[in-house]
Amino acid sequence: MLYWLPRVCVLLLAGVMIGFGLVPYTAAGVAHTLLVIILGLGLLSLTLHIFPPEHH
Repeated sequence: MLYWLPRVCVLLLAGVMIGFGLVPYTAAGVAHTLLVIILGLGLLSLTLHIFPPEHH
């Protein structure tokens, strides 16, 4: 469960940002925000793959 907790938190944060209108109105701003979220999740996945929490 701890493996999925950061991903769920990031997705909830993205949902709150979209829900409250904190995302930019331009298509480029929305694309940039989504890219940052996807890259953050990718880096988290890579970090957890290299350093699995079960072994350390």
